[in-house]
Amino acid sequence: MGSLAGGVGARRPRFLCLHGFRTSGEIMRKQVVGKWPAEVTARLDLVFADAPFPAEGKSDVDGIFDPPYYEWFQFDKGFTEYRNFDKCLADKAYANMIKIPSLHFLGDNDFLKPHGEQLIESFVDPFIIRHPKGHTVPRLVDETSLEVMSRFLDKMEKEMSELPSVKAEAEAAADVDEKEVCI
Repeated sequence: MGSLAGGVGARRPRFLCLHGFRTSGEIMRKQVVGKWPAEVTARLDLVFADAPFPAEGKSDVDGIFDPPYYEWFQFDKGFTEYRNFDKCLADKAYANMIKIPSLHFLGDNDFLKPHGEQLIESFVDPFIIRHPKGHTVPRLVDETSLEVMSRFLDKMEKEMSELPSVKAEAEAAADVDEKEVCI
């Protein structure tokens, strides 16, 4: 689907925005860009991907957003060769703490909230934005949400600036003589 990155300058943290069940990257783009303040989106390189499978059923957003709609996976209900395979995978998935910066959105009325809270326990120092809605992209208009997002972005930008390749690029750009640029 592409990214919202544009122009030249400092690298921005890249957010992979994964849409929900039977929606699309374009729908996710409309939800994020339409709901988040410009001071937040300007600090991000937002990437919106479409799931690999065309939706095989009715979308909950049909009539609200235009198709096409996609699904991340499709089940073969007749396939029973492996028993408890999902449990085996789940046990391994949460075996080790995840040590990357993470940002989580939890809605007070989200039907998947217990699963989101369980997922958060797998991360070291997660940033959490809680909102009063359900399973939706939060608006980030209240002070608390903006403060958490700002702290997360500050951390990401600091970590990115400490990467060897980013430091080398910044130093090389600083060493360019103005005369060389004008020639």
